[in-house]
Amino acid sequence: MAAANGKDRAEAPKRVYIRTFGCQMNEYDTQKLYRILEPDYSAAPSAEEADLVLINTCSVRDKPEHKLYSLLGEMKELKTQRPALMVGVGGCVAQQEGQRIVKRSSAVDFVFGTQNLSLVPALIKRRAAGAGPQVAVNFREEWEELPLGFAEADLSNRTSAFISVSRGCNKNCTYCIVPTTRGPEASRAADEILREVRVAVKRGAREIVLLGQTVNSWGLDLAPRRKFSELLNLIAEIEGVERIRFTSPHPQEVREDFFDLIQNNDKICRHIHMPLQSGSDRILKLMNRNYRRKRYLGIIHELKTRVPEIAITTDIIVGFPGESERDFEATLEVIKIVEFDSSYSFAFSPRPGTVAAAMEDDVPREEKLRRLQVLQLLQDQITTRRLNQWVGREVDVLLDGPSAFDSTLFQGRSSQNLMVNLLTHDPRLRAGMTVKARVREASRFTLRAELTV
Repeated sequence: MAAANGKDRAEAPKRVYIRTFGCQMNEYDTQKLYRILEPDYSAAPSAEEADLVLINTCSVRDKPEHKLYSLLGEMKELKTQRPALMVGVGGCVAQQEGQRIVKRSSAVDFVFGTQNLSLVPALIKRRAAGAGPQVAVNFREEWEELPLGFAEADLSNRTSAFISVSRGCNKNCTYCIVPTTRGPEASRAADEILREVRVAVKRGAREIVLLGQTVNSWGLDLAPRRKFSELLNLIAEIEGVERIRFTSPHPQEVREDFFDLIQNNDKICRHIHMPLQSGSDRILKLMNRNYRRKRYLGIIHELKTRVPEIAITTDIIVGFPGESERDFEATLEVIKIVEFDSSYSFAFSPRPGTVAAAMEDDVPREEKLRRLQVLQLLQDQITTRRLNQWVGREVDVLLDGPSAFDSTLFQGRSSQNLMVNLLTHDPRLRAGMTVKARVREASRFTLRAELTV
């Protein structure tokens, strides 16, 4: 029986499992990896059922290397049971650590950097042919050529598609490792972006989410220069595109045409994720954020004046080196003024290789956690109030599919990126439809609504 099972396993199509950490850019890279490997691998539901395991890493938050090596320990154990299993490591930690990963872990067969996704099939082939562990982490001058669209297994019931418009970053914020792990900023050609949008729409996407480390500086490095607003208008003209989102814009690159676009193009979602990081000018300067509190608040005021129903979300770091209680209070003050719909907040942790890592980390961990707790409590109160303001109002809901927690509910999102659960299940509902619904109640993070037609 064992021999028969082994034979069945050998004859079965190969399968790949990808574990993804980090931001939407990493999620996009994972989608591309599935597409690149589609000719030889189908998607596996777990590492235990895969012939190939890829770990797509993130180095933005605290101790990412620890998470990686803990997972590689599990892979080493899995390999003792299945020696033919192949393991690859990609993403930002892979770009940063390179050869050191294969030296530290015998479980790793190959390492590929953030600009080397297209090399993965060749790395697998060389390793399978008996070569030693492979490492490819070189940056490219040209944009890496990747297949358009996504793998069949990755597109099931997808109404929203990530499209990368640029790679890397030139801002050099003192706390951020992205310029090191993803290289200098480079805009993708507009024609290539538009082709990928058309493919995504053909495959069922109704919402396009544009990705870039500083997404609104797209086009500044092209010859001749092009405007981000121009790109958005071109995408809006594509038949089948109902909504356009983008993340994350940088306050330094916001111009008048940005406000005009959001006000006048109804395909642009009424949601902007505008990173703040700190409400203190002194800390913003130490962070090298290239804007100050007054400039940031001016942008928010203009957005809310032009589009009153807009939702604003943000990123905030507490406990940055040198942050005093007064600096922290300045951040809380900005939160109260803006009333963010939600925020992603983190306690500062130094990333090796950044300028901030060389600064004196003088805010005790206990104090960082206290400030984080105070900030998050304030944000929870504001979020609850903001969600309750939607009760009784009608919203357009782009449907994602049945709720993962209750099959009698259908789930979707408003233009403000608020999750909406439809209380009335209608068998005619399908993912990708846009319906009108009236909000009946608000929970901690979501809205509940009923169809109005």
